[in-house]
Amino acid sequence: MAAAGWAVPVIDDEKENLVGSSEGHDQSTTKFMRDDYGEGLKRFPGFFGGVVDDFQRRFPLYWSDITDAYTRKTLSASLMMFLATFCSTVALGSSIARHTDNSIGLSEYLLMNGIAGMVHALLGCQPLLILRPTGPITLMLTQIYALSRMVNVDFFTLAAWTGFGIGFWMLIIAGTEFSRHIAMLTRFAHDVFACFVSSIYVVDGITGVVSRFSEGSDPSAPLFALVISSWLVMVAMALSSLRHSSRLLPKTVRFLLADYALSIATFTATALSYAYYNSVEVERIEITGNSGHGWTTAKPTLEGRKWTINALGGDNVATAVFLGLTVSIPITIFFYFDQNFSSLLCQTKQMQLEKGSYYHSSFAWMGIFNIIGPLFGLPFVTGSLPHSPQMVRALTNDEASLGYGPVVSENRISPFLMYGMILLSYLAFSGVIEMIPVAAADAVLIFVGLEGIFDTQLWSRLPVLVTPDSDCPTEYGEPWAARKFTLLQLAVIGAGWGLNLTPAALAFPLVIACLVPIRAYVLPNLFTARDLKILDGDEAPAKKLEEEVKVDEGDLENKGASALHTPKHQDNTPFITRRRAAVEEEDI
Repeated sequence: MAAAGWAVPVIDDEKENLVGSSEGHDQSTTKFMRDDYGEGLKRFPGFFGGVVDDFQRRFPLYWSDITDAYTRKTLSASLMMFLATFCSTVALGSSIARHTDNSIGLSEYLLMNGIAGMVHALLGCQPLLILRPTGPITLMLTQIYALSRMVNVDFFTLAAWTGFGIGFWMLIIAGTEFSRHIAMLTRFAHDVFACFVSSIYVVDGITGVVSRFSEGSDPSAPLFALVISSWLVMVAMALSSLRHSSRLLPKTVRFLLADYALSIATFTATALSYAYYNSVEVERIEITGNSGHGWTTAKPTLEGRKWTINALGGDNVATAVFLGLTVSIPITIFFYFDQNFSSLLCQTKQMQLEKGSYYHSSFAWMGIFNIIGPLFGLPFVTGSLPHSPQMVRALTNDEASLGYGPVVSENRISPFLMYGMILLSYLAFSGVIEMIPVAAADAVLIFVGLEGIFDTQLWSRLPVLVTPDSDCPTEYGEPWAARKFTLLQLAVIGAGWGLNLTPAALAFPLVIACLVPIRAYVLPNLFTARDLKILDGDEAPAKKLEEEVKVDEGDLENKGASALHTPKHQDNTPFITRRRAAVEEEDI
């Protein structure tokens, strides 16, 4: 499976000396903090200038966001991302219910995921960004619950004030365009963060499968669950790989099967779960607590709780306010990286989006959601990895259709449908969803996590560790440098997992934050400028120019550097022309 290219916004390395001199040493770390890193990552005068700029650039394209949905990719992407997001939300909602004595659970997770997502799909400047209560958020809520029990304050009051603090700081960050500095984190950090977050899904899914063998004395149920999980992963992987095959089936059939790989795998795994319906017990997803069909009244997980939270009521309110505002600071630090990484990795140049890049408005929306949601006992939300880049890839047109439209079918309908299905699965179709075995949900977590890991260059570079120098791919430069770079990334991921398994799990954002000085001061002393250009620069291979654009190789050499520039969609008409590439001298 080909690795996707992570690429940071264009930064002129020669002018800013970010990579280093010819000896490999950084000569100008004082210029590392900038006011302009490229489109969507600029500092504006005043307050909320970046948010206003996002809306001014995106909303003239609103009509095209609707009309560009008339493609087969819209439905297939909606179904794939519904299963990927819904199953992981179900797994996390069930987990938080166990760890908080059913104070918060699946009802709150599905409602927040569906409502906040639909609002963002309609009003956000980057509707393809997937937002949801993530695994780290589940860990944070678990720790907030433990803290509330320790100091004898109401959990929902403490969570509400934590949400207020998070939202306040996120709005400050959005208002000052501080998100622009996420561009300082290069592909070295991108791969580390993406692999770490994706590995959480893989571990959670495997843990769910393995844990069944310690429950009860009858081995038939966990063994059958293992068969179901294995079947789903293998079918999804096999069908998804058809996109890269050139020998099996006609091209259109291969692409169609690849688009619906996860949907087909989930359907067949669910059918398989009924093979021994009368002889083997199969655990299935529970949403409402009692299976049924038709509309369901939304009820909190905690029986007897009202939806609205009185943040100024209850015992020890002053303690809850102080602790909530204090705890919100490290959580906001994590959200800064998690949200901005999700935005960055789904808007890289290799994703080939044509409607621009947007960061500040998305960060502001998350701040608003995290203020309002906890006031109703709902969880926090942030941008999700690996789901956000996967949404863009799911909407990426295949080779068969590249000549008739844009590279990516950017629209609001696909994410809106996805979030709508999540909400309806709770309110109207719980009976259908409850047919899916929990083992299938675990398998979806594993598949989504593996897809996220496989799409990093770190994964594609791993064989270099055991490959003789003479056989190492030349695309990674010097073999010893590639090995050292790969081992350094693996060490950082290992440090993150080491912290994740301790009570100091919330300290992982500090590991990510440390990647900035590591990139500025440590890497230039460990690698030459050429090595860093190859291993940590914009690694996208040179694209073949379209027939409409002819570029002379000698001219490119005279320019000294070149990059393919994607013209942006500037009017309100749907994308109907073939994507063109142009060479701009200032792009590196």
